[in-house]
Amino acid sequence: MFRQRRSRARLLVCATAAIGLMAALAAPAPPAVAADEITLSVLSGRADTVTGGDALIALTGADADARVTADGRDVTAAFSVVDGRLVGLVEGLPVGVSELVATSGSATTKLEVTNHPITGPVFSGPQHPMYCTASGAPWNLGETDANCHVAEPKVTFRYRTTGGGWADYPTDGSVPANLNTATVEGRQVPYVVRIERGTINRGVYETAMLAGPTDPAPSYTARAAGWNGKLAYTFGGACGVGYWQGTGTGGVENDLLLSRGYIVASATFNVYAQNCNDVTSAETAMMVKEHVVEQVGPPVYTIGSGGSAGTMQQLLLSNNYPGIIDGVMGEIGFPDERTTTVGGHDCVNLLDFWGTPAGAGWSTAQKLAVTGQAQLQTCTGFTWFTGVDNPKSGCNAAVPVGDRWSTSNPDGLRCTISDMVKNVYGTDDQGRGQRVIPDNVGVQYGLQAYQDGVISAEQFVTLNEKAGGMDVDGNRTAARSEASVAAIEQAFRTGRVNMMTGGLAYTPVIEMRKYTDLTGDFHERYRSAIIRERMLDAYGNADTHVSWTSKDAWYSSFMYSDALNKLEEWLDNIVELGGFGDRERTVAARPAGLGDGCYTDNGFVSEQLDYDNPTSTCNQLFPYHSEPRHVAGEGLARDVLKCQLATPVRGDYPGITDDQWTRLLATFSTGVCDWTKPSQGRVEYAGTWQSFDTTGDAELGTPVIAGDPHVGTELVATANSSTPGATLSYQWFADGVAIEGAAASSFTPDAALVGAELTARVSLTADGYHPVSRVSGSTAAVALAPSPSPTATSSPSASPSSSASPSSWATVDVGDGRFEQGGALLVTVSRLAPGQVIGAEIHSDPYVLTGIPAADASGRVVIRATIPAALPTGAHTLVITSAGHDPIRAAITIVPAGSLASTGGHAPWAAVAAASALLALGAAGIVIARRRRMNARP
Repeated sequence: MFRQRRSRARLLVCATAAIGLMAALAAPAPPAVAADEITLSVLSGRADTVTGGDALIALTGADADARVTADGRDVTAAFSVVDGRLVGLVEGLPVGVSELVATSGSATTKLEVTNHPITGPVFSGPQHPMYCTASGAPWNLGETDANCHVAEPKVTFRYRTTGGGWADYPTDGSVPANLNTATVEGRQVPYVVRIERGTINRGVYETAMLAGPTDPAPSYTARAAGWNGKLAYTFGGACGVGYWQGTGTGGVENDLLLSRGYIVASATFNVYAQNCNDVTSAETAMMVKEHVVEQVGPPVYTIGSGGSAGTMQQLLLSNNYPGIIDGVMGEIGFPDERTTTVGGHDCVNLLDFWGTPAGAGWSTAQKLAVTGQAQLQTCTGFTWFTGVDNPKSGCNAAVPVGDRWSTSNPDGLRCTISDMVKNVYGTDDQGRGQRVIPDNVGVQYGLQAYQDGVISAEQFVTLNEKAGGMDVDGNRTAARSEASVAAIEQAFRTGRVNMMTGGLAYTPVIEMRKYTDLTGDFHERYRSAIIRERMLDAYGNADTHVSWTSKDAWYSSFMYSDALNKLEEWLDNIVELGGFGDRERTVAARPAGLGDGCYTDNGFVSEQLDYDNPTSTCNQLFPYHSEPRHVAGEGLARDVLKCQLATPVRGDYPGITDDQWTRLLATFSTGVCDWTKPSQGRVEYAGTWQSFDTTGDAELGTPVIAGDPHVGTELVATANSSTPGATLSYQWFADGVAIEGAAASSFTPDAALVGAELTARVSLTADGYHPVSRVSGSTAAVALAPSPSPTATSSPSASPSSSASPSSWATVDVGDGRFEQGGALLVTVSRLAPGQVIGAEIHSDPYVLTGIPAADASGRVVIRATIPAALPTGAHTLVITSAGHDPIRAAITIVPAGSLASTGGHAPWAAVAAASALLALGAAGIVIARRRRMNARP
């Protein structure tokens, strides 16, 4: 239906144009006007990160005759009008680089897309081993393949009860009596949730939206009644290295989000406990979001949600891969994984020391003065983080013991961050991930406590003598831990140390924290101050960051709801101002009155976050603490992974004895940390959307078809490539439909293809390179071939009365035989059988005339065409062909443009009439051609 409607519209346009053509030709020619621009875009993501072989595509600016091909295939039928533009889910895209082409009228546009497998990777680089869980509990998604992928997702339904709980929706068609309702944009809908679970990027994903089993399937052509047009993506906490698929997501049964009409999505690789790798977390979120968009269309915006490492992921993802989420709603979070893990290693060093005889006798107050924390339990909790740097303890139970690294199995899996994320950090000379473990060379534990007189010089010196570290295999050592400077450079260059200079420049962040410092929880308020300090370092202000603190969990629930209200308002304002991606716009869109503060028994206190002001109301109610590195002298930004060193100055150590000074110099033989200088390995951030894919990009030129598109004449497709070891494969198309069996570099059309335009697709594969496909331009329409031994039966004459020369089967009338470059060609062929099909070419350099109608009832055909402006002047031959007959040749002469009209000032009325008829006939020809192509589709 869509193609037929467009053909009728084109016919109407052509007929209308014919009516006004005489006046247009009689008047002086106006300046040339450029064709309207048309554009192709990927709605489901970036053009270079398409996955799964499909993409939601928009074509804007096109008229009714638009045609779209993908990798040579005509995919126009996939498109329909959505919100004033043509939108279609284009499927069957090959892995690698290919091209979409759209034409509308005289306008053409192209879009190169890069498709990746649904199992990944996209930008995370070579994949490590994976242990599957999708087939078992809790997922039970069926058999998995080698990539932990299941063939089809599963859909189930849940509902919200009037009592505020969740229950399985009945499968017998009944409606529960305790079914609740939700109000979405003023519409009351049943609170039934469609939950879809499947596998993407080797992880398990799940999505949830308000829709019941009798509702239409999700569609991008019409918004579901229960969808508010927005997406929420949830992230989970902790930090683990396990090479396994996981058993939980960030959670999608979220009442606050679903009740407002959000679609909620998440995946197992967005839970750091299962995958402490922000690159694959971002990649997975991107792919899951792409899947959602292909189902329901692009959301107005996407918010992130999650606490602890769930906030960490949001901040890293927003900074390094902006656009996946548009706003951050975080709780009890941290800025990044690597600088947070520092506290765990420091606490191991300190607690181990205090557990030895050398560390005996310290009071709790003295220990806390060294840790900087409110409770020693906080330091104990932080030691949990060191497991991700210890190959002996970091593996999840899903990894068989026999597959794990040990001294007796040196080729086993090393379950450390450095090894799991070695695509980012690189490898050492033994193939292990380069150590980005927190370095403590030069760190003077307890320096501030010693200078303040809380601990003695002897305690200070002994502590630092005995602090020790951890080696690459997780063993405790007397020597301090040392990190690879090359790995640290990668951490800064790629944004693993989150300095917030990427997408966080313009991403709104509302960061919340339930106050837990006094409980021994390691999600201290200090982390909010670190995030704020880095924002200030990056921009001089924190106008895109809001920080709230609440008294306890009861207040926290109100805080979360308020944060969602404010974030929605902020994002709505950005949309209204023109969209995402600009810091000034984000700052201008910030809701009036939205600022830092704390939730107290007396209500919300609006007060700017200031770590150094102990007199503020919020700081007195919820006082800040710190951690061992801060006590050792590091600044609030906490962005040093390996300090630069300086010679210690004795005057900085009050009351130190000569013996103690000698021991201190021996402990810090290479120097002590100079915290006024940046980290060793500190380099500039290289920018957003970095890829760690090591596969090369193959080179392939646009194919060229050589030969005349005649029945029985061989055509040959060629394409140049400099890619070593390249293998080329071929596919020929007729009007965008693959020709069965035409998979060689050469192809000979048969009579069934007369009138069809041919293209050839060349695909390249080579080891170590991404595949790439290119499609040639179209040939002229396939025509009947001329006879190899033609007989001339017609000659031009200066007298129109003698120009018609008969042959044994037809008469060809070329008038006086003279035609202008770029001018009109008018030829009459008569004495044909009604319905007889003929072809026509201009030789000697063959130019095939297309759109020739069959003979009418009187056996007559009028050929009208435009002479190419580039056709050389001089003698040529017009060849008329028809199946079963010898060609008829008529001599014609091509003269320079304008020469036939140079002796008179009258308007070319004969040409006007001919051109008018040509427009009408051409319109009919378009309809015929379109119908032929439409009928040719399987």
